[in-house]
Amino acid sequence: MVALVGLERAFTLAAAPPTDFDDAYMFLRYADNLLAGNGLVWNPGSAPVNGVTGLLHLVIVTGLRWARPAWSDARVLQTASTAAGLLALIALALVCSRFARHPRLRGRPLEWCAMILPLAAYSEPFVFHCTSGMDTMSSLLALVGLLYTVLRLCERPTRGAAVWCAGAGWLACFARPDNGLYALGVPLLAILLVCPPPRRALLVAFLLPLTVLLGAELLANRWLLGTALPLGFYAKRPFAYGGFVGEYTWNPFLFLEVFARAAAPFLVVLVLLARRRHARLLAALLVPMAATIGFFFSVNQIMGHLGRFYFPSLALLIAGAASVIDAPLWPIARWRAALALLVLLGGGPLLEASGRRYERRALTQPLASLEGYQIAAGEPLPQRDSWQSSIDLAQLAASAPPGTSFAMTEHGLVSARAPRAVIIDLAGLHDPRFALDGFSARELMRRKPDAIWMPHWDYTQMIRDLLDSDEFWTHYDFYPDAFTYGVALRRDGAHFAALDALFAARFRAAYPGVDRNRHIASR
Repeated sequence: MVALVGLERAFTLAAAPPTDFDDAYMFLRYADNLLAGNGLVWNPGSAPVNGVTGLLHLVIVTGLRWARPAWSDARVLQTASTAAGLLALIALALVCSRFARHPRLRGRPLEWCAMILPLAAYSEPFVFHCTSGMDTMSSLLALVGLLYTVLRLCERPTRGAAVWCAGAGWLACFARPDNGLYALGVPLLAILLVCPPPRRALLVAFLLPLTVLLGAELLANRWLLGTALPLGFYAKRPFAYGGFVGEYTWNPFLFLEVFARAAAPFLVVLVLLARRRHARLLAALLVPMAATIGFFFSVNQIMGHLGRFYFPSLALLIAGAASVIDAPLWPIARWRAALALLVLLGGGPLLEASGRRYERRALTQPLASLEGYQIAAGEPLPQRDSWQSSIDLAQLAASAPPGTSFAMTEHGLVSARAPRAVIIDLAGLHDPRFALDGFSARELMRRKPDAIWMPHWDYTQMIRDLLDSDEFWTHYDFYPDAFTYGVALRRDGAHFAALDALFAARFRAAYPGVDRNRHIASR
């Protein structure tokens, strides 16, 4: 039965449609540059940048790209995330079996697989994150490795075990830097709360190598890549973008609700079975988790669909639930059953109400006007699906002469399919200038991009700054409704003739029978 469930999940996830999670395709651009010998760069020939938040995922994607060059972009990405997700659950079952406290469950990996796989692998967030192609599941897998070393340390508190915790903590941060509180907090609290005294040698054996490893990585990043932390850390600070509609629509409360629904079976187990004797280990597991969730409320969770930032902490919840199963399950006190029911029925509405209150801030949020131009046509172009527009722009960029420069915010698919194009990242995830100092229309005009796929509508101030730029109107033909967000072509650019012809062909295919000259904007 366990094998059937595992095979069903593997085949179902493998048959998922190609991912349209745009950010995932960024990993392929970095992977292709690494395989081409360019280093960790966004644009070939440019300086290395700290633009990857999940280096472990990049390693996996790069390995698959090298081993299976004939695979499609989506297949490489989804294989990486699916394999990491399924392997994480299997590894969790092995860890729970190895350290189970219940005599009938210790050393029984199949029984643990039979419990964990059906409860975790069929949730909507698990399926989504397995098929998104993002680094969520490699982060989950790294945290399982950290859990193993911590539980081993609790079982046999030796200096060698503490050193292994330091190595696993570094790997968790390598998987995603926002695992830092887990990497430090879980082993540290385990030493202080679970391990018997004396603890000084354990603390030194853990903290010293972890400090050296993380410090060396931060220094290397600063020296080799320009910034100690990934650029996304700066770009996702609150109000990093002026007039950003998504400031309150990327809602941490609603994302937490989605994650809580996926984690509900394990939360219920904790509520029903946790006792005072479990408190120390649970504190070591869950206090860093609570601190990390609190940290995520201080950042803008752009592209945080289905609790993406919270989901790796599922490993800690599952391990915590497994640790409290150490006695007969029955009888269960009525108050515990009532509390579990309250968590199940009341947690979602409470988070939804908090999310609605959070979003009400958007009513007073200042946004920039997107008006100030006119077109000759009587009505705008028909609305076009944004993902289809990404495909169109990717085809255009891939056909453009090598070295043609494109500026955009929605650049994942385009960057993967047009490796010879120069992609100017207006969102700052891969551009240090825009990440550290914010978007500047003057800086963009200084770089003279051959084409601008206008920013997503959410970046109202970014769009306003471009529309207020005299240089923008002097040098660019602006088609405000083309390909969802609008396209601007530099008339005096070195590649204008080729680019204009390619754009005209794509325009005719997307909007048959429409005269594009009537859709050029003027002030």
